[in-house]
Amino acid sequence: MATDFQLSRISHVSRLAIAAVAEGFSRREWPNAIADAIYGFDGTIYYADGCKFEPTDTEVDDTFNDPDFRWISDFLAFANVPPRQRPQQRTLARLRLIDLYFRIKYPERARLIAE
Repeated sequence: MATDFQLSRISHVSRLAIAAVAEGFSRREWPNAIADAIYGFDGTIYYADGCKFEPTDTEVDDTFNDPDFRWISDFLAFANVPPRQRPQQRTLARLRLIDLYFRIKYPERARLIAE
């Protein structure tokens, strides 16, 4: 999984948003797509520090916790206009799950995002 430092880079957030828009999901579909990828993954997922990631049954819902999915819409807008500042600490968990989606589904694309 990506580190806080990686997720805090404006270039990483911008590339992640570009890749997310290319997936073609609506803002309401993203949490389901992420959940399907994480819970359907057969392997073991580790944080960057080597600790095992063991998501709870409500991990994705708890992390996004946005009934209007407004945050996702704002995030997807970064595909067209990069953010002007680094993401806030409280949004890193959301970015981490989106990043994890790409690491599971498209490892090669995830490597390019992380450059």
